[in-house]
Amino acid sequence: MISRAYKLALGVILGVLASACATLPVQSTERALYIDARKALRAESRLGWTVDRIEIAEAAVQTEPSACHVTPERRAALRAWVDQRIAEEGGPAAEQFARGRTKSELKEAIELARTQELLAQVEQHVPADCPFWQQPEEPFEGLHTVSDRFVLIAESVGGGSLSFSNGNVEAGGGGAARVFAGYGLGTHLELALGFEAGGDAVLQKQADADGTLQANGAFRFGVPAFLRVIDLDWVYDLELAAMSRLTNGELRPMGARVALAGGVSGLRRISLMPSISIWLAYEIFPAQDKRSAEHVLRIGTKVGIDWDP
Repeated sequence: MISRAYKLALGVILGVLASACATLPVQSTERALYIDARKALRAESRLGWTVDRIEIAEAAVQTEPSACHVTPERRAALRAWVDQRIAEEGGPAAEQFARGRTKSELKEAIELARTQELLAQVEQHVPADCPFWQQPEEPFEGLHTVSDRFVLIAESVGGGSLSFSNGNVEAGGGGAARVFAGYGLGTHLELALGFEAGGDAVLQKQADADGTLQANGAFRFGVPAFLRVIDLDWVYDLELAAMSRLTNGELRPMGARVALAGGVSGLRRISLMPSISIWLAYEIFPAQDKRSAEHVLRIGTKVGIDWDP
């Protein structure tokens, strides 16, 4: 079961990665500035649409620090690349809409047009707004990415669980704290290894005659690792972990987890970049010491923040 889930998850992640690679500039510095610009635009859009002029002006505030790291030649090349992408998408979105195409069909063309306008607005203020001590660098890896750098990650995960053992089903819920050391493998991939500690409140039937339910504590510890696929501000995780669980005073030291997660990452402020994801996990603790095998399904959210030292 774990093998099938792993293969399916890996296939989905590789598919996402293939689609993500097709829409970014080839040159690394231009790609980094483009990602920072698109993330800034999307961060504004997620707050609710107001007026493009206002959203672009707010996004420019977040994009200019990135542009200060890039030479005028690279910025010009990126604007030319965006112009080419707009042409490949069929031309200006407003003209295509007037010819009968729908807004959903024009999603990428609209985002490209907004990116084009954002980069043009940034260019009006750079380098006048850049501090005198900030010089362009080559290559520029981006401010709102993890590309080719080490980061420290702190996460909290929480949600509900169902435990299956020897024909019994027990519901519960809880959370855990996790810390990771991660490294960005280029633009689209991040690999992280860490430690987790947490607990659950598990509803269990009592052995007395009325069979009342009582919430008992269960503690878990693990060594998780995840591979993250990054598509601009979308993140998709495949996680594997070695697990241990302490329930009713009995330790189950041998267990494993496979998990999937998907969500969004935000902009990096004061070296910190947040993320939030939906998290789905399956854990198995094999039969041992006369105890039946236990299977645990978890669903919830995980909230993280990475620090780029």
